Amino acid sequence: MKHGMPARSGRRTLTRVTGVTLARVAPAVAFGALALSAVIASAQQRRSEAGYVPYCYEPKECPRAPYDGRFTFVRVYFDARSGLGGFGGFRGGREPPWHHDRPNAERNLSAIMREISMVRTFDGATGGNVFALSDPEIYRYPVLWLAEAGMWVPTDDEVESLRAYLLKGGFMIFDDFSGRDMYNLVAQLQRVLPDLQPIRMTGTEPIFRSFFDVNPAELAFGRGGYRNAQPDYWGLFEDNDPTKRQLVIMNNNNDIGEFIDYEPSGFYVVDLANDAYKLGVNYMIYALTH
Repeated sequence: MKHGMPARSGRRTLTRVTGVTLARVAPAVAFGALALSAVIASAQQRRSEAGYVPYCYEPKECPRAPYDGRFTFVRVYFDARSGLGGFGGFRGGREPPWHHDRPNAERNLSAIMREISMVRTFDGATGGNVFALSDPEIYRYPVLWLAEAGMWVPTDDEVESLRAYLLKGGFMIFDDFSGRDMYNLVAQLQRVLPDLQPIRMTGTEPIFRSFFDVNPAELAFGRGGYRNAQPDYWGLFEDNDPTKRQLVIMNNNNDIGEFIDYEPSGFYVVDLANDAYKLGVNYMIYALTH
């Protein structure tokens, strides 16, 4: 595994997503607290209009949006009881671990993407869809999001399906984990893609400048924003080469979904929410353009 180095700032460029031109954003002010206020207000209004969405415990219980070509947030369901929930153990509780921050994280992030770009995103009450990795519907969607990776133990069928998905061009985000959770995540990904090794990212990789120019070392999370731990970011890359296509990103010691979820409530300081949006948007735009 590679060790991290201080990240450097890049430059903002015009990006295209499947023929759709994204809005140009001034790097110094695009997500300052004042500049973001109107966007946050719009996201708050959309979430309020969308209404309450109850927990669902299996994909069949979760309302499903029909595929219509819009970008749709897809959250991965998994059975946390399988294998005692990986290295982290099964903690139980009212909300399933894979469900954490749903649906507000997907609704808020989708709303921000609509506001600052020309990407058409799903804007329904659920914020997106929930699929098990064994569901062939995942091949319709370019990005998968999985929370609580420390309790993720995919079945053999799910391992095969995820391998095919990633090698066909899909992208996966692992969020909301820390500490020994990383050991479980690496162990499971070795089952999926045994030839690829997790590489600690330096901050110079294309994903950190796919829309916003982001220096991970300078983000608010680095000041102990999540469990008082220093975040770092790990990736799986084609041929173990960070200059080639990235297949997976792992937010170690971070939970950007939670910061995005609670942003309208003011529960977290605005810097944390802003930086979470920057990473979330960059991840999605990278997946759409690579």
